[in-house]
Amino acid sequence: MKKDLFPALIFASVFVLLFTFQTGTSAEDLDTLRERAEQGDADAQFSLGVMYYNGQGVPQDHARAAAWYKKVAEQGYASAQFNLGLMYANGQGVPQDYARAAAWYKKVAEQGYAS
Repeated sequence: MKKDLFPALIFASVFVLLFTFQTGTSAEDLDTLRERAEQGDADAQFSLGVMYYNGQGVPQDHARAAAWYKKVAEQGYASAQFNLGLMYANGQGVPQDYARAAAWYKKVAEQGYAS
C-alpha cells in the first residue's frame, strides 16, 4: 500500500466503524430491529453490527458485531464487507487473518466502494 494512501484509509476506516444512529435506541426499538435482522433485513443486520461494535444500546461485543456483519456482507452489503475486513485485519471479534481481510476488501473494491 502506498504510504500516502494510509491516512485516508485510516480516516475512512474510523468513519465507517463509528457510524452510529442519531437517536437513542429503546428496548422496544432494539427488539424490533433484532426481529427485522433475524428475518433477513440487511439494513437491520448492518445496524446491529454497528451497535454491537460500538456498544450502543447493547453491551459492546465484537464477536456479535462480526457475526451480524458477516450475515449482511454475504449478501453483498459493501459497508459490512469493509467493516468485516477491518475486523479480520485487527483481530476484533474474529481471529486476525490478513487473507480473509484482503478477500473482503477485494469484494468491496469490486463494487467500487471508495474506502
